[in-house]
Amino acid sequence: ISQIFMKSHRKVELALRSADLRRLAMNVVYGATRNLYPYLKGAIASLLDHNKVTKLYVFAEDDTLPFEIPCKHEVINVSGQQYFKPDGPNMNSIFTYMAMMRVCAPDLIKANKVIWLDVDTVVCDSLKPLWEIDLKGKWIAWCPERFGTYKPFGPMYYNSGVCVLNLAQMKKDKVTETAVEMLNRMKLWCTDQDAMNILTSPDKMVEIDVRYNESFCCGQTQNPAVVHYAGH
Repeated sequence: ISQIFMKSHRKVELALRSADLRRLAMNVVYGATRNLYPYLKGAIASLLDHNKVTKLYVFAEDDTLPFEIPCKHEVINVSGQQYFKPDGPNMNSIFTYMAMMRVCAPDLIKANKVIWLDVDTVVCDSLKPLWEIDLKGKWIAWCPERFGTYKPFGPMYYNSGVCVLNLAQMKKDKVTETAVEMLNRMKLWCTDQDAMNILTSPDKMVEIDVRYNESFCCGQTQNPAVVHYAGH
C-alpha cells in the first residue's frame, strides 16, 4: 500500500510540476536589424534573468546571431522579406523596416501567442501576469500612451513596443494582409504601430498596466517590470 501511495503521489507531483512549468513559460519575440544587435543582446539577457522562456524568436537580418542565446530559440532571417515594397511609403522613415515586421508575426511564427518586446527594453521582473492575460477573441494587449502628444487617430493611442499578440486570432482575422496592404499604400509616421492603432477596435484589445511599459509616453511606476527607452 505504501509503495502504491508513493507512486501515485509521485505521479501527481510530476503532473503538477509539469503544469506549473507550462504556466510559467512563455514565447517571446524580438526584431533587430544588424546595427541593433548589441542592444538586442542586453535586452535578451535582461529577459532571461527574470523569466522562463519556452521559445525565443528573433526577426533578424542573418541566419544566426553573433552571440549565444542560452534558451531554445529560432532566428528568422527576414532580410529578403517580401511583404513591403522597397520603394514603399514607409521604407524610408525614422524606423527600420524591422518595426513593420511585427504585423507579419502571425505568418512567420508557429505559435498561438507571443510577447513582443522592442529591442530598446530592459526586463526587470517576471512577465508571467502579462503572459497570462486572457486574449480570447482579441488580437493584442498593449499600453496606452497617456502622456504622449502624438494622437493622430483620436484621444487614445497605444504603444506596441511591449505587447502580447494573439497570433492565432490575428491569422484568423487576416490582420497581416490588411496591415501590410495599408503600410504599402499609406505613409504612416509610426508605421506598424499606427496601422495597428487604426485597425484595432476596442473589442479586439486589452489594456496592460504601465508597469509593463514604463516609458516617456506611457508613464512611470515605482516598480517597473519592463523599462522601455522610447521617446525622449
